[in-house]
Amino acid sequence: MVGVTGRRWPAETLHNGDVPALRGLCVDAFFTAYARAIAEAGGLAVFVPRESDPEVLAGRLDGVVLAGGLDVDPAFYGGEVGAETTLLDPEQDAFDIALARAAIVRGIPVLGTCRGHEVLNVALGGTLQDHRRDGHNERGCAAAQRVHDVSIADGSVLHALYGPRVSVNSLHHQAIATAAAGVRVAARSDDGLIEAIELLDHDAVGVQWHPEFHDGLDPILLWLVVQARERSGRRDRGAAG
Repeated sequence: MVGVTGRRWPAETLHNGDVPALRGLCVDAFFTAYARAIAEAGGLAVFVPRESDPEVLAGRLDGVVLAGGLDVDPAFYGGEVGAETTLLDPEQDAFDIALARAAIVRGIPVLGTCRGHEVLNVALGGTLQDHRRDGHNERGCAAAQRVHDVSIADGSVLHALYGPRVSVNSLHHQAIATAAAGVRVAARSDDGLIEAIELLDHDAVGVQWHPEFHDGLDPILLWLVVQARERSGRRDRGAAG
């Protein structure tokens, strides 16, 4: 069972106008691509709202996806809001960061994509660049379009999955500035941007791109479900013993 984070919007935005009956109400939104990929890999996707207790969730989930979304509030890493900052949702940031930390403490596999990659780094004490100007915020392309290559570090989880280089999509403008302690940089773009991180002592990977939008089942999503299944098996055997 793999928990997937989402985002929250005013309900009126779904109706393109002012709907009195919906004023003050909110909806949670989740990209269906995550659920589709997790199911294809043999897992069960569970969308997790911020009202859920991260500690309780971590006691029941077998894996966590920190999904893409809005900018991480710079207040969480000592940055400042700038002209390019998107809408912010610090309550979602706080939930995602708490869930990431709880999952790591519990030994639950974690995958962060785009914003989730950044959340993972911030949760562990790293910092972000507030705005990356060139070559990465390719919102004019199709979501699955692979617009640039990244080089992958030898000995990393990603190297075992993709080899030394892979082409990725790119839909972000925040990016990692300083990797957190206990984290290795697993991939960089040709301009030096940190494109992936991995925890040194835990099954946790962050990628700056969106593997859930790639055509077919991306290897990193299959990796997550395999790790989650193995953890679930170990937990069941421990309970039986």
